[in-house]
Amino acid sequence: MLLKFTSFKLAIPFFIAVAVSACQLHSVDKNVAPSLEVQPDAYLAASLGDAQAQSKDPWWESFQRPTLNKLITQAFENNFDIKQLSLRARQAEALIDGNKADYFPQLSISASQSVQQADGGEQAETSASSLGLDWELDAFNPIGYAAQFQRLQTLGLYEDLAALRLVTSGQIAQTYFAAVAARQTLDLLEQQVKTDQRLLNLIELRLSQGVGTQVEVLQQKARVSESSSLIPLAEARLRLEENRLSVLLGQAPKASSWVSPSETLLFNQALPPLKVPIDLLQNRPDLRAAKARLVQADAAIGEAIANRLPRLNITAAYSQSSDFLLSPIASASASLFLPLLDWGKRKAQVTRNELLYQERLADFTELYIEAIAEVENASYQESRQREFIKRLELRQEILQKTVDVTEDRFKEGVDDYLPVLSALQELRVIERSLIEQALVLINSRIALHQALGGNIHFKKEEQHEPS
Repeated sequence: MLLKFTSFKLAIPFFIAVAVSACQLHSVDKNVAPSLEVQPDAYLAASLGDAQAQSKDPWWESFQRPTLNKLITQAFENNFDIKQLSLRARQAEALIDGNKADYFPQLSISASQSVQQADGGEQAETSASSLGLDWELDAFNPIGYAAQFQRLQTLGLYEDLAALRLVTSGQIAQTYFAAVAARQTLDLLEQQVKTDQRLLNLIELRLSQGVGTQVEVLQQKARVSESSSLIPLAEARLRLEENRLSVLLGQAPKASSWVSPSETLLFNQALPPLKVPIDLLQNRPDLRAAKARLVQADAAIGEAIANRLPRLNITAAYSQSSDFLLSPIASASASLFLPLLDWGKRKAQVTRNELLYQERLADFTELYIEAIAEVENASYQESRQREFIKRLELRQEILQKTVDVTEDRFKEGVDDYLPVLSALQELRVIERSLIEQALVLINSRIALHQALGGNIHFKKEEQHEPS
């Protein structure tokens, strides 16, 4: 019987070796790439840019608007969406130190005291105390995989935070310039009303001198009324954009304006550097976040595989009691847990995590393709928008000359008022349209900066690279 027991003990290492050889430790790939390769020469946007070096400044500084710079910096500190995501990232970061503790022995101490009273009234007091140690050795790296999973989750949240800052900065810039466009439209309408009123005075003067008709007076009064009716809408639009800016800045709407009356929609039209698509993987925070979650899924595969391997646990205890009959007791033990038969439960978890990895790889690749399309769309749209504005400006120039000529002929009595009215109506539409199209152009540039990643990174002290 003793021989059989000894043989069984000697066979334990053999069974462990067989189990370990059946399950290989998983290697996490930190340099994973999208499953679709894009050829650089097929990247249309790169042909539209120039050869200037990539700027390290935040994208909004390229507009050279100190007020806009200040507003975006303020939003990063006070915007409540950014605050919430920042707190979630810090919560995940706090768990990293907790995971590190799993590598080390866990110590615990306990103490107790009891009082017993006999029937005769005698009391007996007993006190006891113990010190315990519990330590799971990370022999096959399950703790390491779990810790890596947590670090990657934290990294993904900080990249999400950078992506949210990029989106918020874009929203602030769009709202800022929308307020500029609303103010310019308001100024234009007030100028148009003055011009129309001046022309109305001229027509009424001519009518008093027996030249012209009452119909011409009524037509011009309708023109003045039409221009005036658009002013309240422009005022409302300006206020709405100002209020939206306040909310983005984490403030209640205020009566004063965020935008200077002298602000314009002009900007440096030189395109930012447009390089090969692979650069987007480093520049765009949403792609960096997707990559972190992909590697995180890879770490989850490693953890699931490690959970199929043996676990070694060491425990020790030291206890003593005030009872004189008992001496201090010290004990130590090592235990080995090896899952032999779980009816496929742990294997199913490995399969599930492998499929989750494939799902996130597909999502990462699709996001990469969409990022390339966003750069292509924004750059090409800006190029065509510039051409459209040039043609509008040419049309405006022709209409302005038409108005000048017809108005002179009207004053000289050569023509009636109808050609002047027709030319003015077209000119007014073009003047207002030019402001709106200038806003479309600047929004295309904002979209291009966001598609390129905008040099948005979280602070160095917030970085947690996967290890």
